[in-house]
Amino acid sequence: MKRRNFISSAATGVLGMGLGGCALKPRTMKIEAEGVPFSFGDNYPKPKGGSMPMKKLGKTGIEVSNFCFGSHMRAYLRPYERERERMVREAYDLGINIFDVYDKEHEVYQYEPMGRYLKPMINDVLISIALLPYDGRNLQQQFERDLRVFGRDHIDLVRLHVYKKEDANWAYWDQVFKWKEEGKIRAVGVPIHYYDDLFPLIDEYPIDYVVYPFNFYMNVCWDSYRMKNPEKYATIPQLLKERGVGSITMKPFGGDYLATPFIDVADTFKKEKELRFAQSMLRYIINSGVADTTFTGMYYPSHIYENVDAYYNPALSSEEERLLNKVRKVARTKAYSMLPGHYKFFRHWVPDHGHESMTRTV
Repeated sequence: MKRRNFISSAATGVLGMGLGGCALKPRTMKIEAEGVPFSFGDNYPKPKGGSMPMKKLGKTGIEVSNFCFGSHMRAYLRPYERERERMVREAYDLGINIFDVYDKEHEVYQYEPMGRYLKPMINDVLISIALLPYDGRNLQQQFERDLRVFGRDHIDLVRLHVYKKEDANWAYWDQVFKWKEEGKIRAVGVPIHYYDDLFPLIDEYPIDYVVYPFNFYMNVCWDSYRMKNPEKYATIPQLLKERGVGSITMKPFGGDYLATPFIDVADTFKKEKELRFAQSMLRYIINSGVADTTFTGMYYPSHIYENVDAYYNPALSSEEERLLNKVRKVARTKAYSMLPGHYKFFRHWVPDHGHESMTRTV
């Protein structure tokens, strides 16, 4: 694909890939997979000789692996429960201790199967959920079901998609913090799509963590110049750090609609076959220093192996940095046209000028 053709084709496909402290204890739990429709290790070998870095999530005291097994799931993978179970166990074996799960996505129910996959180590992992009532349940009924499905008396990380006081569900915040006081929730968070989603929420409730897009292309969280009142707001990582709020990044590859085009363009620039663009994108995030952990969906075993290997070997090479810069320059003029309406908000996360150092820390 030539630069001028970047993101000009409608056939973009979905590519689900992925993302210190002390190492987790060695993991040995495995299951055997028979008749696997996609192989383990053929596209990328299981990483060896490394350990997953850990961080504390804000002021919660909860220790999270820097990389999370993300929640996104595709309907065509639903029948492959044995393979999905092995992926979960492999992720655990490689040091991932946090598993983010949506109850329902693309008409796929995930809680019940994930509850089964995680059951042998349910007390050794962190469960993260987006709390939304489904199938006619109210919030109380939904949360009771969530506890029951995972076989726990608490959920570690719970987030709500509620932002403004005029929202009919604003009272949900009072309820989840009540459950936190009762020990049924360890940390309460919010995912944001715009900077102002934080306000007035973060001033009125003791939010424990915030989830926001961040990658080599979308990182307006560094910049305050776009804000109407830049003197009022710190950049997002700075603001969260000052308040002791945990920082969780999502969309490390630009999301499903941009991941494949990004990789196609990177392939036209790569001079070294050994250079893996997915790992370059992850190393950008690792070396930025902003994230306590990063959420991303992973659909095949090779995604887990390749992504985790970036954390075992986090150094970002000069060749990788040059590659990211080249792809970024192309993406700035073309990427927006490929995003569907519900993802147009990504444009608000792309700086209009310049770019911060990849190794900047907060």
